[in-house]
Amino acid sequence: MWLLNVESLRRRGAHLPGDVLQHLESTTSAVTAPVVRRRILKGGRDDVSNVLDLSKVSGVSLESICRELIRHSQHKLPTERQLPEDHAILQSLPVGLLTQLERPVVAFQESDIYDIQRARCAGALHFRNQGSRNDWIWVQGGSEEMYGALRGRLPAKLVALFKIRDYTGEDALRRVAAVWILSAVNSGFPSDIHGLVTVQIREDAQEYTIVDVDPIHGLAHLIPEGERRWLVNSWIDLRMFNEVY
Repeated sequence: MWLLNVESLRRRGAHLPGDVLQHLESTTSAVTAPVVRRRILKGGRDDVSNVLDLSKVSGVSLESICRELIRHSQHKLPTERQLPEDHAILQSLPVGLLTQLERPVVAFQESDIYDIQRARCAGALHFRNQGSRNDWIWVQGGSEEMYGALRGRLPAKLVALFKIRDYTGEDALRRVAAVWILSAVNSGFPSDIHGLVTVQIREDAQEYTIVDVDPIHGLAHLIPEGERRWLVNSWIDLRMFNEVY
């Protein structure tokens, strides 16, 4: 799917009725460019209402979920809004589990056209009557000077997508993802043999870690190379070919 703005439609010769054009201009005049790149969570599930349910559905231990929620809140939130460290309280906090993350990605050699990438996270559930589907995605793990050709990004597998309500009682939700992050081999530089970057399971690998959805940069395509290693397929399309070098 492509997402086009009014100017790109005009350049392509689209003839829009006056009332439609006026509506589009009036509703988009106050919208800034970053809004179009907002990540959208979809596919809510009705079998999860709190952290305890999330643990049962995801197959991740309650202790691990609570530990990562505490770590994430201490790292991302001001002191007065951090989650409590009492696991008995944490397990009853309301959450909403979702199965899809949509992210607009700038199309190759375009500045105002976006491809919509959809990352699926079905957990242990079957996807379209087949096995479970939990996509590989890119997570921004540092500055562009890090991880060689990966330019600060690391591939990770989605474990869960969920929203958790602000513990202080404010009417606010945090959109987060539980991910299983890989590490870059050879500091992220391509192999002299096949020209691809190799990634592997981290030596300190935990069940997962929690990140905000904002550092997620779309889908990653990995080729298995043994049980613990993968090749980053930077030849999957021209955009990825230009981004990983």
